[in-house]
Amino acid sequence: MRAAHSPELVRRNFRIDLFSGICAGVYAAVLFAFMPVVVRRMGGSTFDVALVVAGPFIGHLLSPIGIYLLSGLHPVRVVAGVVTTSRMVFLAGVLVATTPLMLALSTLAFWVVTIANIAAYTTVMAAIYPSTERAQAMGKVRMGVAVASIASAAIAGVLIDAVPAQVVFAAAAIVSMPGAIAFFWIRDEGRTEVNPRRPIHHIAREVWSDRRYRRLMAANTVFGLGNLMNGTVIPLMLVAHFDAPNSFVGGLAALSSLTAVVAYFFWGRLIDRGSSLQLSAYNAALLLFVPLTYLLAPNVWYLLPVALVIGIVNAGFDITYHTNVVQAAPPGRVLDYATAQSFILGIRGTIAPFLASFLLGIVEPRVVLLVIMTFMIAGLSLYFRAVREFAPVREIELVPAAEAEPASS
Repeated sequence: MRAAHSPELVRRNFRIDLFSGICAGVYAAVLFAFMPVVVRRMGGSTFDVALVVAGPFIGHLLSPIGIYLLSGLHPVRVVAGVVTTSRMVFLAGVLVATTPLMLALSTLAFWVVTIANIAAYTTVMAAIYPSTERAQAMGKVRMGVAVASIASAAIAGVLIDAVPAQVVFAAAAIVSMPGAIAFFWIRDEGRTEVNPRRPIHHIAREVWSDRRYRRLMAANTVFGLGNLMNGTVIPLMLVAHFDAPNSFVGGLAALSSLTAVVAYFFWGRLIDRGSSLQLSAYNAALLLFVPLTYLLAPNVWYLLPVALVIGIVNAGFDITYHTNVVQAAPPGRVLDYATAQSFILGIRGTIAPFLASFLLGIVEPRVVLLVIMTFMIAGLSLYFRAVREFAPVREIELVPAAEAEPASS
């Protein structure tokens, strides 16, 4: 087993992680809250909007390629280098974009690059924080992200109505750059192993042999396919059905971020004391409130409670996305399982927005919301059964993947 973490180094890493997170929050709030709406208002088609919404998931779908190419490099350098590069790509793209499609493609290029670091990031988080404090530390970092997002979304909502949207997006990318570079200074006491490059099909076969994880990913796929279709339907309803101004969209994003500030604190404590997977199941159940409200809301003001729920849920998923892998993966296999999770998320996330776009072409949005809820309910049923097979995790020892035994459950 590894020696105990140095408290001084944990605090130092936390401060760097927090600064990086705050810078990312400024950028992410603008991108998530406004890019789909701006593309739509510029005259973009439902395909263009779907491309923006699918961007992170296309990145997840292609992530095994990036992870394979980056194998053999230190995970901290992978995280910092990839994030810095991705934001530079986005900055260049939005400065030359003149059409909705070009703006959507710039967003897609950013996500394809940045998601290549997702498995390395999960490995770094597992290494730099002790298991009894990991979720709380990640939660506190994300509280800083949420506070930055509140200010960023509110300011951007006003600015986008006054200046070209590309200027606002570019400014957000520039402000976020120091945080990406600062991550190079994370120190891990040698806990993050530099794993040798392994064939992707070997990793896939070994992870697939884990029956429990296979069932968990199947449940995630059914639920996630429905949930992720919301990302295409909701921006269209905000524009066409509710006629919500950009300032109101920014207000919804700010309210969600404010709620997340509080939620991160409680999620971190709950996860460190119990089962990350079990808590993520309860968190997923809350999401049913989102399509149900958009289905029944008579006007835009009834969407305010949805912003509160989204804040709570996003806070939970933001942490459990990483802590679920730490709980589910055998010792030394976090990187492999994180790669598999990212790829499967990419499959469902890439299909979902285009499926929603197809359905919107033949039926009205409210009918699509009913389809979404059907997927979500079926997925929840499978998910609650799957998580019962996993026990809470305490401490793990990170060993090279090549030395770890394949999962046999």
